This record gives sequence, structure tokens and C-alpha cells, in this order.
Amino acid sequence: MDEKDFELDEELKIKPDDSAQINSDEDIKADSTDIKAGNEPEEIKNTAGEVNLNDLELTNNAKPMIGDISFENLFDDHDNEERPEVEVDKVGKAPDSDVIIPESQKIRTEISGDADSRPDKEERNEIDKSSKNTAEPQSPSKNKPSQQYTDDVFDIDDDEEEFRIVNNEPKSKNRKKKKSKPAKVNNSIFGGLIIISVILTASILLAYGGIKMGMEYLGIGKNSNNITFNIPEGSTSDDVIRLLQENDIITQPKLFSIIMRMKDKTFYPGDITLKPSMSYSAIIDALSVNRESRDTVSVTFPEGIRLSEAAKLLEDNKVCAKKDFIFEFNKNQGFDFENLLEDSDLTFYKMEGFFFPDTYDFYLEDDAYNVARIIKERFAEKFTASMESTMKQNGFSLNELITLASMVQREAGTKKDMPIVASVFINRLDNPSVFPSLESDATSNYISQIIKKEAGTNLSIKHFTDSYDTYHCKGLPAGAICNPGIDAIKAVLNPEETKYYYFCNNLDTGKAYYAETLKQHEKNLVKAGLVSAE
Repeated sequence: MDEKDFELDEELKIKPDDSAQINSDEDIKADSTDIKAGNEPEEIKNTAGEVNLNDLELTNNAKPMIGDISFENLFDDHDNEERPEVEVDKVGKAPDSDVIIPESQKIRTEISGDADSRPDKEERNEIDKSSKNTAEPQSPSKNKPSQQYTDDVFDIDDDEEEFRIVNNEPKSKNRKKKKSKPAKVNNSIFGGLIIISVILTASILLAYGGIKMGMEYLGIGKNSNNITFNIPEGSTSDDVIRLLQENDIITQPKLFSIIMRMKDKTFYPGDITLKPSMSYSAIIDALSVNRESRDTVSVTFPEGIRLSEAAKLLEDNKVCAKKDFIFEFNKNQGFDFENLLEDSDLTFYKMEGFFFPDTYDFYLEDDAYNVARIIKERFAEKFTASMESTMKQNGFSLNELITLASMVQREAGTKKDMPIVASVFINRLDNPSVFPSLESDATSNYISQIIKKEAGTNLSIKHFTDSYDTYHCKGLPAGAICNPGIDAIKAVLNPEETKYYYFCNNLDTGKAYYAETLKQHEKNLVKAGLVSAE
């Protein structure tokens, strides 16, 4: 055989439990002609498409292949030539193939010497289509295999003379499409950007810190007020640095410590006056000068003293001028409690009520700023975080707390009466529809004794009178009317629980009388000697 071309012209569809029928080429053509003409073979009609192995006749010396497939008889005319073999396992599966050939199936093959005489694929497909169209539909069988091998053929490679099994089974429609993978991101770019951002941020922070350190060292942007304080005998370098920080002279103790070691100078104890605007070097030079002690004076301020009265007392004791002190005391000096205050043009003295009454030691002829700072420091020490928390829980602002405490301070005759007096004012505040005004005589006295004397013009007097007269204004006055002590402040934070809406005092004995109704209050006025009995 010059050309080793052979091909399977047609496959019979056979159930696994039936045998295949092998016919010659002439028989197949005759069968195809009969089917096209509508004359079905009797065997097909009787068996409904099933073929019996016993009725098969072998033609053209073709041998049936059941189970293991052998190709020895396919080359009868070429016994002396090399015959390629395809190994098939016992169950009819060829190596490297997806096709499994049942043992009960027989394959009809045709060996043709002339390659041109073979029908091409299109002719075979036409025969297959005509056969399928004319064949009667077969009833489904339980033993029918789920996969049919109608399109499996042997194909021969002319150049390499190899057999390979080609599976023409259509691909499954349910095969999932591969998801396209997201494009990979170049992490090195983002990593580089992050590193650059970190470096830039660190550089900015370092530059900002360096500028801030430089300004602190030179005293740039700081106030130039004189601050006087005392360095006790036996103070160490750390003690001096702590005193400087407490008095707002320096804000960078570690930097000052480094400069101090570099200059290597001796510090002297005693009184010293410094300015925050001084450079660190200038401060160290001032500390290394032997100074004479300054004269001091001790001044006691009673509870309920008014701001103008306290300023007059400072001036009388030669601490500082009254006018200068009031001006500096009403300025913000950077204390935390000052941030809680509300500014109002109705308030006569903004910081009235925050001069904590106590005993102080002052330098004679001191700077008013320094005196005001010392007094505010005392208030900041006394007004604790716990008191601030209770104030907020009770619904008061710091202005309201100190204003009400100043009224309690001036109205209560004794410390014991303070929580009860506070309850009377709070009960009225909680019932504004019935008691729109607090009607406190202490506010009237503040108008006559302070506002009318220090307001200046009649227009100013009227303006502040309207905002402080509790017989006409609603609720609390615009500001405190004195500087209350710690007991009055605590009385407002923790008042007695009463139903009193009225009280009065005997001016001679200081005894207090409380009432729930106006009728009871009128009787108490007689008892207190404030009005005569009718």
C-alpha cells in the first residue's frame, strides 16, 4: 500500500449491552439509499434501531474487535511492513485519549488504497444527517449510556504515520468562563510614595520643631511683663528650672537645662524679676547675679469682697496701683478656667468673682501683671476638676456658678445657711413662669455702691443697672456681684433640697427665715424686724 490512509466512514450507535454490525461499503451505500427512499431495512424496523450481534455478517474480510482492539488484520496486504500499533487497555480506552470504547461495541473499518476515493468529511456529515432525519426515534432505555461515541474516528497523519483518536464531542455549554484577572498594581510605586510622604512629613515636623525651639530660646512671641518670684535657699538646678516653668518664664525645661550646663554658671537664691520675653542666655545671666532680697507684704482679702475694693486694698498696701491691677486682672492670662468664661458687654467687670479671697504675700511695688497672675493661680488651684464636673452635671456654666455663688455669699448670714439660700434661688430659677425675677437685695446694693460710682456716664449706669437689677431682669444678673469663697461655691454645687421660694434675715442677729408662700414670707418679715406689724 503506497498510501496508508484509512478512515472510519460511519459509526453505528449501539447500546452498551448490544453488539455492533459490520457491513461492507456496498451494504452501507445500499442502506443509505433505502433510508433516503423511505424503505427502511426490516432489521431496523423490528429492532427500533438496535442491532443484534448474531445477525451481523462480516464483509471484506473485516474482523470484529470486541474488548481489546487489535490492528493486525487491518494490514492483510502488507504483512512485511511495519505496522504502528495503538495500545488499548482492557476496558477499551486508548492511551492519551478521553474516549472509552465499550467492549460490546464493534467498529467497522474500511481500508482503501486510493486516498482520493475516500469520502471527505462533508459527504460523511451529509450521510449522518440524512440517517438521523429518516431514522425512527428510539425510546429511552435505562441501559443507554449517557455518552455516545458517534463522532469518534481514527485519523491518520500522513507525514508521521501515527494513529491518534480524535474526540469530536462538543464542548460542554456549562463550562465556566475564566474570570479575567485584575491588572497587577505596581506596589513599588506606592511604596516609594509612602516613603517620600513619611520623609517629607518628618522633615516638616523637624523644621517646625526647630523653629519653635529657636523662638523659645530667643524669647520671640512671648509677653514682656515682669514676673517676680523667690528662689529659696538650697535650691538645686532642677528646683530653679521648675520655678521658671511654674512662673511661665520658660516652656522648654530640657532645652534650658542643656543651655545651663553649657554656660556653667552658679545660681543665687533670693527674689528675682524676669520676663518671659528674655532669651535663655539672658535668664541664666540674671540668675547668676547675687541679688538683694525684696520687701514683701501680706494682704488678707475677706470672702465677698468686691474687685474694686480688693484693688484699693492692694494700692493701700503699696503692692500696685488700683487702676493698673483692674486692667491686668480683667485680661486673659492663659489659665485653663479662663477658657470656660463667656464674654458679654452686659458684664460690668469681666473677672468679678474670680479674685479668690485669701491671704497673699506680695512684693512691694510689684508689677500689676505679676500680682494678677498670682491671684488667678490661687483660683485655679481651688477650682478643681471635680468641681467643674459637678458644675456641668448641674447644668451651670462657670459664669453662672460664680454669679449665683456671689449672691449666696452676700445674702447668707452664716456658712450653715448657704446651701438653703442657694436652694431658694435655684427653686426660683427652675420655675420662671411663677418667679421670673430672683429679687435679691444684694444686686441692688452692687448697683448703688459700685456701678453708679464707677460706670462714668449716665448711659453706662443705665445700661449696667438694667442687666444687674434682679427685681426687673429675668433670671441671674449679667455677672458676679462680689468674690465668693469656697463655701459659697460648694453650696451652689450641692444645695439643700427644699420647697422654699422666699427668705429674709434679721440684720442685727443675722438669723434667716424661710417660706414656701408669699403669705408665710410676709409674716417672716415681721419676725425679722424688717417691717412693722400692722
